[in-house]
Amino acid sequence: MTDLPRQQPVTIADERVGFNGAFAAALTRAAGSMPALYVTLAVVGGWMALATWGPLHRVDPYPFGFLLFLDNVVQLVLCLVIMVGQRVLGAAADRRAVQTYENAEGIFERVADLQAHLDRHDRALGRGVSLLESSPHPWIERHRVQPPPQAMDQVAGVNGRIAAWLTQRLGSMWAFYIAVGTQVVWMGMSLLGLQGFDPYPFAFMSFLSTLAQLLFMIVIMVGQDVLGQAADRRAEQTLLDAEAILHECRRMKARLMAQDRVINSLADYASAQVTGHLARAIHQSRLLAALDDGQEPDSGTALRPWDELPEELKEANRLQAHQLGDRLAAIGCLMVPASDPTLTTAFTEEEAQVLARLEYEHRLPGHGTYGAAGLPGQRDGRQPDMVPWEDLSDHARAQAVEAAGRVPAVLADVGFQVLRTGQGADGVGELDFTPEEWATLGKSLMASGVLVALAEGVADPEEIFALVKLLREASISHSRRLIRELAEASTFDTGLQPGTRYADYAGPALQTIREATGIVAHTAPEELTDFRAFLMDITATVADANNEGGFLGLGARPRVPNEVAAMEAVKAATELDQAEIAPAAACRGQEL
Repeated sequence: MTDLPRQQPVTIADERVGFNGAFAAALTRAAGSMPALYVTLAVVGGWMALATWGPLHRVDPYPFGFLLFLDNVVQLVLCLVIMVGQRVLGAAADRRAVQTYENAEGIFERVADLQAHLDRHDRALGRGVSLLESSPHPWIERHRVQPPPQAMDQVAGVNGRIAAWLTQRLGSMWAFYIAVGTQVVWMGMSLLGLQGFDPYPFAFMSFLSTLAQLLFMIVIMVGQDVLGQAADRRAEQTLLDAEAILHECRRMKARLMAQDRVINSLADYASAQVTGHLARAIHQSRLLAALDDGQEPDSGTALRPWDELPEELKEANRLQAHQLGDRLAAIGCLMVPASDPTLTTAFTEEEAQVLARLEYEHRLPGHGTYGAAGLPGQRDGRQPDMVPWEDLSDHARAQAVEAAGRVPAVLADVGFQVLRTGQGADGVGELDFTPEEWATLGKSLMASGVLVALAEGVADPEEIFALVKLLREASISHSRRLIRELAEASTFDTGLQPGTRYADYAGPALQTIREATGIVAHTAPEELTDFRAFLMDITATVADANNEGGFLGLGARPRVPNEVAAMEAVKAATELDQAEIAPAAACRGQEL
């Protein structure tokens, strides 16, 4: 099943396209703000004071006819702006409803696929019988035939259609231009003497403006009611979507729990069988090693054939076999059923020493003893003195290390093989780097994003949030293990201090990025391309987090020149010359 393309959330800004949309957005931001309120109060109060006691007394005395006329004009214009904003809000809400509907359909489709997959597992585990019968949530079927709620769906009857027509026609920038133009032309004609019906202070125009405002306010309230009803329906549909998803999650959990019980039972049985076979192989390896040394069978209790061993020695071998997987994990390996004979693993000297020491120390007093059982292939299952590992003789340690090196061969005898966890197709991880190198790699992620955020002076909360969100998503869904583990380990520490400027931050940040790139190039060159790409993904995400620049929102764009320059600086820091790629940087993880 193919994944749905990643979508960006629908925003109000998406509905403001073209000059009219941008102008409406700028006008809405300018007029719908507290500074606009303060300016209005100051202008009106100042005008009234000057018209009462100052030089405007002759021009517009009490009751301030011209001021009232201007107020009516502005109120009419603001009514039209409100209707434009209402139409934009309705369009954005309609698009969100469609996006939510499509996302819910995608979720339901994948839930159905998962349920079908679980049902196949049920029948495989239950021998043709489903382990748990349950039904899908009824809303899932209804959802497929019920379209997403739209604002126009709430328009009913003649009155509703009239209100919708008025809102559509009047809630546009063209209606705004016509209203402003009409009043300007009317005043100009009066001042030029082309019409004497409504001289200054334009009482008739004020009357018409007041009447229009009354009508527009009623239309606005009708529109608010329509938007409210549509929002209620969307909320109801979202609630039903959530209920259906939770219902399906409970179904899947119940089915998984039923499968767990069957799988655990099968796993216990298989584990007991594997442990038994592996215990025999461990004992047989010990017997063969003893023969290679010239020892006679039956020369010791631990060197008898398996069927003649005392039960406590058999149990000791079973315990050793059971815990062998944990021992292998300590050296970065795991045991899996043999699938590819060409994938053979030979322990390094250091790995064999670690494995031998773990096996030996586990048999010391206080750690749970194996009794007479020793490492696979060890000549004598006994350690007479059971002294600490450091105090063992060189011969005894060498014997234990040699036995540990035979573990892959012993596992092969019972159909298993040893694989290293860090050498899969998924790439390297934290264990492949030193702690200092890993810290530098982690700092480079934050440094790349914060550097771009500071390009415009300060790091905006929206930019830091976008950076953190990207890291959280990458920790789960990125295709490369290195990126997933780096993102998961991030503490989201920006290293910023009050007053930190771009110029102060750029040097240490770029140096950290260079060092991190050098570390990846030396330790895991196959990961270098993906590491560079992820750093550039971080810079792009931060740069596109919000719109900046412009005047009153006009001309604003996601990436401004300073941010583009910062992105280029990060890119240049990741493009090391071959001579700069060294086994280790001289100074790693410099404090930002």
